[in-house]
Amino acid sequence: MLVVLLGVLSLLMLLAAGLSYRAGLQEAGEMFDARLVQSSRVLLSLVDEPLSDLSAFPGDPIVLRGWHGRADGVGEALAFKDGHAYENKLAFQIWAPDGRLLLRSDSAPTAPMASLSPGYADVDIDGAQWRTFTLRSPQGRWFQSAERSDIRQELAEDIAIGTLLPLLFALPVMALVIWLTVAWATRSLRKVSTDIGERDPDRMTPLDDTKLPEEVHGLVRAVNELLQRLDLALARERRFIADAAHELRTPISAVKVHADNARLATLDEERHESQRLLARGVERVERLVSQLLSLSRTERGIGKHVFRKLSLDALVRSEVEELRALASSKNQVMNLVLDKADVFGDEFSLGLLVRNLVENSIRYTPEHGVVVVSTEQTGEQCALTVEDSGPGIPKDLQGRVFDRFYRVIGSGAEGSGLGLSIVQETLDAHEGGITLGTSECLKGLKVTVKLPSGAH
Repeated sequence: MLVVLLGVLSLLMLLAAGLSYRAGLQEAGEMFDARLVQSSRVLLSLVDEPLSDLSAFPGDPIVLRGWHGRADGVGEALAFKDGHAYENKLAFQIWAPDGRLLLRSDSAPTAPMASLSPGYADVDIDGAQWRTFTLRSPQGRWFQSAERSDIRQELAEDIAIGTLLPLLFALPVMALVIWLTVAWATRSLRKVSTDIGERDPDRMTPLDDTKLPEEVHGLVRAVNELLQRLDLALARERRFIADAAHELRTPISAVKVHADNARLATLDEERHESQRLLARGVERVERLVSQLLSLSRTERGIGKHVFRKLSLDALVRSEVEELRALASSKNQVMNLVLDKADVFGDEFSLGLLVRNLVENSIRYTPEHGVVVVSTEQTGEQCALTVEDSGPGIPKDLQGRVFDRFYRVIGSGAEGSGLGLSIVQETLDAHEGGITLGTSECLKGLKVTVKLPSGAH
C-alpha cells in the first residue's frame, strides 16, 4: 500500500510539473509576444522621425552596443549596473523603405531577421531559434524586434521546477505520514491475524470484536460464522466416527466368530450353518457401511447449487424397480400409484430418501404383505406416501425412530437404524417435512413426505 501510494503521488507530481511547464511556456510566450510588439512600437515612436535625416545619406547602419558579459544563475545573479546577461538574446533592426539597414542592435545580424512583412515569425538565426515581430511605420520603414526562444523555455522550466521541488522535498514527509497512518489503521487486522494464528485448532470460540473498528467488524463476523460452521462440522465428524466405531464393533465381532466357527467346524452341517451366518453378517456390515457413507454425505450438507427440477414420480419408479427383487424374495406385492409430481432438489439425496423409505417398508413388512407407494402434487407442494401392511410403529416411539441407530425392539427385522436419519437430513436440506401414521387400508405404517414443488 505504501509503495502504491508513493508511486501514485510521484506520478502526480511529475504530471503537475509537466502541466506547469506547458502552462508556463504558454504564459511566457504570450507575455514575450506582447513585449515584442511593445518594443517595436517604442522604437517607432522614438526614432522614426530622427531617422528621416539618415535615410537620405547612404552608409553603414547605426549599431547600438549592449552588455556582453557572462553570468550564470537566476534573478539578481543575471543583473548588473551596466546591463543584463539576457541582452545578447534580444535584438532589433530598422530598415528603410528601399531595403537599407538603418539601425540595429549588436546582437542582430546585418540581414533581415525575418521577411519584411507585418506580424510574427519563428526563424533560425546562426543555429538558434528566434521569435520576431515586424511593424511598418507610416513613412514606410520596417521595425523588427526579436528574442531568443530559449528565454521562454528557461522561464517555463523555472516555473515547473519551482512547482516540483517543494513537492519532492515533501515526499519523504508524506511517506512517513502515510506509513504511520497505514500502520495505525491496520493494527486491528494484525491483532485479528495474530489471534487466529495463535489459536488452538480445537478452539472454535468466536473472536472478540468489541475493541475493533467498524471497518473490521464484517471480516471478524465472517470469520466467526466460519468458525461456527467448522465447529458444527467437526462435532458431526466426531459424533459420526464415535457412532460408526460403536455400531461396527458388534457386527464385525460376529463376522469374526462365524468365520472361526466355519474354520473349526468338524461336521458339514455345522460348517454350512456357520457359512450361512457369516454371509449374513457380511451383508449386515456391508449395509451398515453403505448407510454410514450415505449419512456422512447428507450430514456434510447438500449444496443448493446442485438443485434442479426433477420428476418425483420418475425417480420413485426407478428406485422401486431396483427394490422389486427384495420384495419378491418375501413374496410381497408392490403397488405404484404415481401422479405427475415435480420437485426442486438434489437427485442423489432424494433417491436415497425414496430408497430408504421403500426398503424399510419391505424389510419390516412380513411375507406375502403389501407395500403401496404413491405420489401427487398439490399447488406448490408435492407428496410422497409409502404404506405397508407391517406392524407399524407405536405412537410413543414415532419421535425416536429418527435418532441414529435406534431400532424398534421386537420388530423382527434386521437394520442399522440409520434409514430414517438419512431421510431427516435430506428433508432438512430440502426444507421438507415428514409425518408418520397408520394406513387406513393396510393397517400398517404410513409415511408421508412433503417437498417443495418444482413447478414455480
